[in-house]
Amino acid sequence: MTQRTKIDELTKRLDDLDRELLGMIERRARIVQDMSSARGDSAKVAPISDPAKLRSLEEAVTPPFQASSVRPIFAAIDAACRVYEIAPKVVCVGSEGGFSWLAAGLHFGPRAQFVRAESPEKALEEVARSQADFAVVTIETLREGLAFATIQAIASLDLKLVGERELSHTLQLVSKTGNPNDVERIYANSHHHSLCEAHLTASYPKATVLHVRNAMMAADLAAEHHGAAAVVPRGLTTSQELRLLADNVGDEGELRIRYGIVSRMPMSRTGNDATAVLFSVHDRPGALHDVLQAFKEKNCNLRRIQSRALPGEGWEYVFYVEVSGHVTDRHLVSALEGVKQKARTLKIVGSFPLDTVEPAVPSSGAGSR
Repeated sequence: MTQRTKIDELTKRLDDLDRELLGMIERRARIVQDMSSARGDSAKVAPISDPAKLRSLEEAVTPPFQASSVRPIFAAIDAACRVYEIAPKVVCVGSEGGFSWLAAGLHFGPRAQFVRAESPEKALEEVARSQADFAVVTIETLREGLAFATIQAIASLDLKLVGERELSHTLQLVSKTGNPNDVERIYANSHHHSLCEAHLTASYPKATVLHVRNAMMAADLAAEHHGAAAVVPRGLTTSQELRLLADNVGDEGELRIRYGIVSRMPMSRTGNDATAVLFSVHDRPGALHDVLQAFKEKNCNLRRIQSRALPGEGWEYVFYVEVSGHVTDRHLVSALEGVKQKARTLKIVGSFPLDTVEPAVPSSGAGSR
């Protein structure tokens, strides 16, 4: 067998296999359609490839195939399989192509209709007024902690937290040629520029930084000019072919951000959920202990607990808790009933599937940490 004949045979086998894969993906899309019909409201946009299943697929990988390739492949397949669903309207905070848009794209796939809001409050109002189906808002950063004002706005508008996406805020410098010596001007929106100003000044002192409306426009302009570069978020998908000049150009390095997916309707149980709760306590000794004891008695794992002083007179605090499990889980129903009896106020912010797999809680012993 000649080399040319062997290549032709392998090419044909590859083509046949690609057609098999396409047929399997189409069959998967029809199953997703059936699942979507069986689900209700917010659950229709829950990821089909949940974290537990993705981890099991990563563990099943046979070397030298890379486990790190599994999630991007199945995220793309999952998004493609939603072709039969009605695309939701999703409000993102900030300029187009920013990190909020990337988080929204990861959660909903490319078919969703994405629109812009100036602030978290505006985004939530759009959902509350039924002008949009979902909002994607920052709920926590490693630098500033929990976004209490946003959490309280979700609760006060009677909206529900139905999902989360954790994202690394990492900026890259890209250009058409990939040659740092070609860079004469750099396009960036004003916010991204402020995050990497020192790096750009030190590395490209002669380059002129020009502010544009968003990262998508920066990328388009960089692709048009030989001597231009653009500051864009890592993971941004554009129609332009741009080469990497430098990764992680932010002056403070990577920043982990947790985004919340907000809807008018609650999320159904997935088996890997957390429930967010706001409560306040009476002004008496042991009041907080009594509330937390209600969780411990039902072996509920407290994933987060934070407090914040309420504006106004006095020193009244509101507490934010994330507890493992869905609000309809039997043990959590009992725990929240106990909390309701002992707390001054109680508000369920929402139950949502976790973006990562959570280890099982022991059936005996201390259930919270």
